[in-house]
Amino acid sequence: MVVYALRVAIIGSGVVGRATGVGLQLYGNDVVFFDVDREKCDVLEKEGFNVAESVDEAVSRSDVSFICVQTPYNGGVDLTYLSDAVVSVAKALGEGGYHVVAVRSTVPPYTTRRVVVPLLCEHSGLELGVDFGVCFNPEFLREASALQDFLQPSRVVIGEVDRKAGDVLEELYKPFGAPIIRTSPETAEVVKYVANAFLATKISFFNEVYLLCVELGLDPDLVAETVALDPRIGTYGIYGGKAFGGGCLPKDLKAFMQFFKERNVEPTLLSAVLAVNEKMEKIQRDQKREEQ
Repeated sequence: MVVYALRVAIIGSGVVGRATGVGLQLYGNDVVFFDVDREKCDVLEKEGFNVAESVDEAVSRSDVSFICVQTPYNGGVDLTYLSDAVVSVAKALGEGGYHVVAVRSTVPPYTTRRVVVPLLCEHSGLELGVDFGVCFNPEFLREASALQDFLQPSRVVIGEVDRKAGDVLEELYKPFGAPIIRTSPETAEVVKYVANAFLATKISFFNEVYLLCVELGLDPDLVAETVALDPRIGTYGIYGGKAFGGGCLPKDLKAFMQFFKERNVEPTLLSAVLAVNEKMEKIQRDQKREEQ
């Protein structure tokens, strides 16, 4: 049952953008996708989804624009793609209607308030809270099951710069039936990093347990599975022998550690988490060489 249908633009149609747009459309919202990679749009169009030829077109056809572009880590968080997308959205905003800009890309704390908002104001010439609103809306999606995770969220976090924007997103997400936490954008940004840093920590912990069990001649899976029967622990990340990888945990862990250091706080535990993961990567590389 659709409670609140809106026109939605997805700016950046990779794993996160695609899951967000498809999921919102399944709830009756009118969704249009855009990506600078035309191939992604072509695939979506062939599957029957609406695509736009430009950011201008996507924004003009929507009430809410979700920015879902990549923020890679290259010795620091690269906000180039995000900044370019924000500027493009800002230039596409028109007068006469309230438009919500929601950032889904993972970014360091205070990025929404200190980077996104100033760019929108500068390049749109419009007034925040009157002509447009801004939220940071973190995603908690696994790459292999992104759509399922979007449709069955454990929680929805809305970091609102202005209350009206938060109201719009809350109504948009109500049909999903998950707890909705409304907070500041910087709190929401930290929540995202803390979640991924903890998942990385758990994997590294069980990798150390794995290495110990192997040394002792014990079954590491049996040890992990038995421990995981405690509902406070759970089964995620308990099977050792493999470093964490993918597009999120490594880069987000490093970015969060950098944020600690920039504020003169030593990330002691997270440094150990990264060290264990690098150790597991080396072990895996050595094993592959031995198998060749």
